Amino acid sequence: MKIQSVNKTDYRKKLNQFTIAFVIAFALLALIFGSLFIALFAAPIVDPETQSNFRYNLGGVILALVTMAMIINSIKKHEFLKDIYYVWQLKQVHNSIYRKLAKIKAAQAEGDENTHVILAFYYQTLKQVYELDDNTLTINNVNLEIDKLKQKLGDETYEQHVHQFEKNMLNAY
Repeated sequence: MKIQSVNKTDYRKKLNQFTIAFVIAFALLALIFGSLFIALFAAPIVDPETQSNFRYNLGGVILALVTMAMIINSIKKHEFLKDIYYVWQLKQVHNSIYRKLAKIKAAQAEGDENTHVILAFYYQTLKQVYELDDNTLTINNVNLEIDKLKQKLGDETYEQHVHQFEKNMLNAY
């Protein structure tokens, strides 16, 4: 996976627009599907205390969620969503690395060269995501880890390692 440059202002603006559009579309679809299910399948309510359309409304919400997932899956590579999709992919890779971080650090202590590449990529992209998401609470820890790794590898080697990462490197851990 290659590191891409992301304009923070554009990213935040597009993410906010996408989030608002998603919430509005999801709510509308849930209402439409729920109403449609009630109109098609529900019996007239005689006793409101014993009868409910909850299951039809729940079905509408589930169908709306499935519909939104299919829509997002079909448009995720659209130019407008490029930065959002890139950050989402980074967060998935971060999760994969984080789950194996103890094993990766143990292998690093043994001198495994691939761990330097993985950790350089992990910390550099984690810093990028934290800056994009305004996560100022833990970015100092990431900067400390980057500095430690740069001290160990040297600045030039660190920069080379950042760009050598491949997802399949994680399979060894």
